[in-house]
Amino acid sequence: MSNQNGRPTASGILYVGSYGTAEEPTIHVCSFDKMTGELEVIQRVSGLENASYLTLHPNGARLYAASETEATGEAGGGSVAAFEIDEVTGMLRMTSNRSLTHGAHPCYISTDEKGRVLFAANYTGGNIAILPITADGELEAAAAVHQHTGELGPNSSRQDAPHAHCILPLGKSPFVCAADLGIDTIVIYRYEDERRLLTPHGFSKVHRGAGPRHLIFHPELPAGYVMNELDSTITLLKADTALGALTAGQSISALPAGYDGYNDAADIHLGRSGRYLYSSNRGHNSIAVFAVDQASGELKLIQHIDCGGETPRNFAVTPDGGHLLVANQKTGSIAVFTVDAESGLLAKTASSLALPNPVCIQFAKLS
Repeated sequence: MSNQNGRPTASGILYVGSYGTAEEPTIHVCSFDKMTGELEVIQRVSGLENASYLTLHPNGARLYAASETEATGEAGGGSVAAFEIDEVTGMLRMTSNRSLTHGAHPCYISTDEKGRVLFAANYTGGNIAILPITADGELEAAAAVHQHTGELGPNSSRQDAPHAHCILPLGKSPFVCAADLGIDTIVIYRYEDERRLLTPHGFSKVHRGAGPRHLIFHPELPAGYVMNELDSTITLLKADTALGALTAGQSISALPAGYDGYNDAADIHLGRSGRYLYSSNRGHNSIAVFAVDQASGELKLIQHIDCGGETPRNFAVTPDGGHLLVANQKTGSIAVFTVDAESGLLAKTASSLALPNPVCIQFAKLS
């Protein structure tokens, strides 16, 4: 799927992170054709154990991958590795650049808007770290590590300790938010750009037993949304970017009425227009679709659709907003859906790609 100059003729390039040993390919580079919905593996990358979460440098020149491990060699905690991205083909070159996160099992990473730092959430470690990024995109040693504390939630099997599960900037504000599943709390930090440091700022509680997992902030409305893993709800967070404050509002179930089977909610994303929100259910094995009220930010459930496999841990909306790709971890597949631009509704396509243990999808930014 490339022309004579080696440039992909497909509509886009995406990276898929997977669980696996360092000897196995845990990152796959894939091409995607939006006209046909076809996916094809064009590179398999080994050398990194459990590449469970991926993020791009804002300039698109580097891919960062969290290695979700308890230890890195003799050092305690996981790590993040940097890959150079070929600006034409999207292919990866693993570098020797790798930094410790100083906490066990890092499960989520993101960068600031300028690409000066990387934020990491360590699930088992119950802490977060900030890693400075050089002008060349290389990761430096952690500049700060913050341990979460607080009252544990009532689910003794899952909320036995703080469990940082997500960390990302609060829009374009100088604040960064970390969802902690163990203490039912969004921990808020102030980011100091000049010193590239995080300092504790405040917190926002969600209801007990919710188990906040993944966050997303609306690009235009003063609103955020947190996917609560343990009770499969989504909570609207009214956001004050000037004060760095979040206030919990509406909570709505991501499951159909009457469903009483096992479920762990997982991922959450907004569509390109900001008018629709999507979330994934592991157990019910579905994608839930919500309409977003453009005044209040409140959600209205409008669709459930089978995810095309089992355990949809992560999914991604294509950059043009026309498709949604689901990483079904247990069945080892990427399922492709079309997105109706007007209604926001999903439709399953015949396209799918078999990959071992896919758990994260990240689209490239190519020139």
